[in-house]
Amino acid sequence: MDGQDVLDCPTISIVDDDVSIRVSLMDMFDSLSIPAAPYESGDDFLTRADLDAAGCILLDIHMPGMSGLDLQRHLADSGNMQPIVFMTGCATVAMSVQAMKLGAFDFLLKPLESGTVVATADKAIQLNAERRAAASEKAALMSAVRNLTGREREVMRHVVMGRLNKHIAHDLGVSEMMIKIHRGRMMKKMQVASLADLVKKLDLASKTFDVYQ
Repeated sequence: MDGQDVLDCPTISIVDDDVSIRVSLMDMFDSLSIPAAPYESGDDFLTRADLDAAGCILLDIHMPGMSGLDLQRHLADSGNMQPIVFMTGCATVAMSVQAMKLGAFDFLLKPLESGTVVATADKAIQLNAERRAAASEKAALMSAVRNLTGREREVMRHVVMGRLNKHIAHDLGVSEMMIKIHRGRMMKKMQVASLADLVKKLDLASKTFDVYQ
């Protein structure tokens, strides 16, 4: 495994004040060559963990100080993309509902069953990979749109409406040749080869920001 593979390798964060559970889970993941890191509290996790890293979080609900729900709320407010799998020996219905509303991925009941833990963590890591890919795509799209000149953005607005170059040229008071040039540059910057691809990208971007501002 090279350096880049190590950096990109998802890590399972184990946040539980019970040292026996942390040790048990660490031993299990280590035996399966699955990267994992233990944390004794929510504060410990926030202090030492790489919150931007790929992976998921196995989180105890009942902990002294910052509870699992408190940590979940903090991570949700900060836009953290790592799915949270709660571990609990006793969770009330109200507590479970609150956790699910805040985006909890799943609940595991203690005592933990190793096969269920591994399978659930694997699914959570897959979800994290999907979230990270979507975020990366949106960031690249925002960068591409912001790299357009004012004229290219103006031409883009007309292009997605399905208008012909000659009609765009007439409305903007420039030659059709100039519209072709602006259109070609715009399509290249947006990294699309067709109008359908452009419309699809702009539909995605419009859910995040105003592409024409």
